Amino acid sequence: MHEPKLQSAAHDIAFVLDKLGVGEALTRLVPYRELDTATLVQVVDEAARFAREVLAPLNAVGDREGCTWRDGEVRTPAGFADAYRQYRDAGWPSLPCDPSLGGQGLPVVAQVAVQELTAGANLAWTMYPGILHGAYECVHRFGSEALRETWLGPLVSGDWLATMALTEPGAGSDLGQIRTRAEWLDEASGTVRVTGEKIFISGGEQDLTPNIVHLVLARTPQAPAGSGGLSLFLVPKVLAGGERNAVHCTGIEHKMGIRGSATCSMAFEGAIGYLVGQPHRGLEAMFAMMNSARLHVGASGVGLAQQACEMAERHANERVQSRVPGAPAGAPIARHPAVWRLLEGQRVAVEGARLLLYRAALAIDESHHADTAPARAQADALAALLTPVVKAMSTEQAFHGASAALQVFGGYGYVEETGIAQYLRDARIPMIYEGTNEIQAIDLMLRKIARDDGAVLRQWLAWARAQAAEARMLPGLDGFGAAMAVLDEGVTMLPQIVALTQSSPRAALCVASEMMRVVHGLSLAGLWAQAALAEHRVAASGHSAHDGKRRAARHWLKFELPETRRALAIVAAQILDPETAE
Repeated sequence: MHEPKLQSAAHDIAFVLDKLGVGEALTRLVPYRELDTATLVQVVDEAARFAREVLAPLNAVGDREGCTWRDGEVRTPAGFADAYRQYRDAGWPSLPCDPSLGGQGLPVVAQVAVQELTAGANLAWTMYPGILHGAYECVHRFGSEALRETWLGPLVSGDWLATMALTEPGAGSDLGQIRTRAEWLDEASGTVRVTGEKIFISGGEQDLTPNIVHLVLARTPQAPAGSGGLSLFLVPKVLAGGERNAVHCTGIEHKMGIRGSATCSMAFEGAIGYLVGQPHRGLEAMFAMMNSARLHVGASGVGLAQQACEMAERHANERVQSRVPGAPAGAPIARHPAVWRLLEGQRVAVEGARLLLYRAALAIDESHHADTAPARAQADALAALLTPVVKAMSTEQAFHGASAALQVFGGYGYVEETGIAQYLRDARIPMIYEGTNEIQAIDLMLRKIARDDGAVLRQWLAWARAQAAEARMLPGLDGFGAAMAVLDEGVTMLPQIVALTQSSPRAALCVASEMMRVVHGLSLAGLWAQAALAEHRVAASGHSAHDGKRRAARHWLKFELPETRRALAIVAAQILDPETAE
């Protein structure tokens, strides 16, 4: 069994925080002016240690044992509850929370790093605390004073965990079909009784914490039809007075992956709940949690892809088979050109995904704490643009990266003993939850590009082009000239893309996934240029520096930039000849 080591991930996160200036940018925000990059790197190193020593050994255990359900109670795999106790006692849940509430006040960037590392070591376990920060944000921003006073403290400390209860049988992602009812007990205080069924609720029941805070979308009497009539309610498993609430787990799913995560069906049978935010504006409050969840799902994708890549690299460097052209006898299979392509492609994809992930996380921190309202609004718009891209493309890379890693293992990868098969199975679900990747593409096309006529995207691509223009002057990186040409083509096409969303939304959505790939690729053109420039500056300053980022940038320009050009060509063809299913 190859357990993840996590050194490479922690080292590369440190590069992003230090050499790409993420840490420095954070110190320009008022709450973090006393926070230095070294402290952030120390947090990353400690998270990597916890993930390596505590969580990684439980990964196969969770997959093998799964969860069990009996009479409404769920038992998690051996060691999961103790691992959560250690996580809570070490203060990890409070990392990004308000210090006035007992939190540590660290940036979202730090929390994202913890999510990446723990998910890479054990995604099923990470699912339990994974929604905690989003729930905290939701109650903190939208809850009444009484709600915050009663329920926030235990969420900050991690004494209680939380869920996001949206999905219902037959409704899937169509929230407008939600049938769960909320009958007013006291409208003045926002107290209701909630009745209905929810499915696919991660951690809806578990044995890690004595209480669970469910955030539930439901419909009040006389509410408007559709998603605009939904309200959000906090429904605890155990009420403030200690009585058991009328909410029960009616079963758990038996899944192809993340078997150690309890995916529950829940019955709310007149359960006491409390209004969060305003009536009929539940989605506004829910999306505070949803967007946090989407970014954290993207971080999980990066973590999974990183560990699959490391496992493949170790195997390829240990295994000797066949004669490698141009290499001495007894060379490992990592020297085979075909295997090298698989490994290098994985590594470059993972590091590129990480560049985008932490830029999006930084934008969220800036949207909360930048000095001026215009700066906060600009950062919020960039975070909104990048979040669906991070979620969709990072999770896709996790699955395809795990598949490539299995290919490196050959027949040994298809059996369970090596562990890579579990990564492939686990990595499939992040492409689906928190809005499928196709929904992310729709969101990007209609809400993030078309809604402002492409203004935010155009500004972001202008930054990417400036980075590429500077990087192409470096030795061996003139390929960024080709990246600039693709960037120019994409910007030139933006008005036509926006026009297509207005004249034929169906035709536009037929190429929404290609547009997602275009935005992803053009973003990476700028981010890889930035990384290459940062590494060059380190070398020029006389410090020892590898050429890992410059080499990765050359690989990306040669093998991945053409895929961005291909996706852009498909979008262009659809603009010229709109075609759609009737």
